Amino acid sequence: MKMAVRAIVLLFVCVLCSACGQGPWLSGSSFHWNDGKAGQAEFLYSRAYSNFEKASTLTELLEVQEDLEAVIAIEPTHKEALAYLGNLHILLGAAYTLDRTVKRDHFRQSRKYCERAMLTNTAFREAVKDGANPWESAMNLEGEDAPAMLFWVTALQYEFKEGMTIIEKILNIQDLRVCLAFLDRISLTAPKFGGGAVQFAYAVSYSAPPSFLGGDKELGRYYLDRALIEGKGYLMPVWGKGKYYHQVTGDMENARRDLLWVARQDPDHFHDFYPWRLYFIADAEKELALLAN
Repeated sequence: MKMAVRAIVLLFVCVLCSACGQGPWLSGSSFHWNDGKAGQAEFLYSRAYSNFEKASTLTELLEVQEDLEAVIAIEPTHKEALAYLGNLHILLGAAYTLDRTVKRDHFRQSRKYCERAMLTNTAFREAVKDGANPWESAMNLEGEDAPAMLFWVTALQYEFKEGMTIIEKILNIQDLRVCLAFLDRISLTAPKFGGGAVQFAYAVSYSAPPSFLGGDKELGRYYLDRALIEGKGYLMPVWGKGKYYHQVTGDMENARRDLLWVARQDPDHFHDFYPWRLYFIADAEKELALLAN
C-alpha cells in the first residue's frame, strides 16, 4: 500500500513539474508572415463572420471555415479570423464529432489557431521568443486578444472533458491551472467580454482539479454564480451548469431542471452565436434522454 501511495505522489510531482515548461502550448513563438491583400481579406472575413452568426447546418459552418481559411491564406496575421477559426473548431469537435480522437484533433487545431492569433501581439510574441512561457507572457496581451485567449482556454477544457481518457486526464489535469493566466488577463483588459463564458471557464479551472493541485470548490461555485449573472441572455451558463456542474456534484434533480429549461428555449431569444445556441438546445435534449435511462 505504501508503495502504491508513493507511486501516486511521484506521478503528481511529475505532473506539477511538467507544468513549469510550455505545458499545453502547441506552437513555437512565430509563424510565416506576409503583408497580404488586406482589402480582400476583410471582405472574406466580414462575410464569414456574418454567416457564422446565422449558420444552422454543418454545410453552412464548413463554408464559414472555408472563408476564414481563405482569409488567413491571404493575411496570415489576421487576428480575428484566426481566433474565430479556433471557435469554429471547438464547435465542430463538440457538436458534430463523436470519435474522441477526432474531437481532440479539432480542439488542438483550435488552440493552434488561437495561439497564432495571440502571437500577432508583438510584445507577447517577443516575450515567448525570449524564453518566457506563454502564461508568464500573458501580461502582454490586450483586450483585442480576448477572443483568442477565451477560445484557447475553452478548447483546452473541451479537450480535457471530451478528448482524453481517464489516465490522460490524471496526467494533464494541472494544465487546467494555466488557463487562469489568460482568464485573469481577459478580466483585466476586457471585463465585459464573453457573456458569462469567462466566468464559467474560471469555474471549470477551479472545480476540476483536486485541492492539492490548486482546486477550490468554493471558488468554482462563486464563479459559476457570476457566470449566470454575467451571462444573462445567454444559454451557455445554464446549459453548462446542468451538463457539468450539477452532474459532477451528483445533483441530478437540478441538472434535469436546468437542462429542461435550456431544451425548451427559443434560440432566437438569446445572444450566443446562433450555431452554438442550436447545439446547447440539442445537447440539453440529449443529456435529458441519457439521464432518463
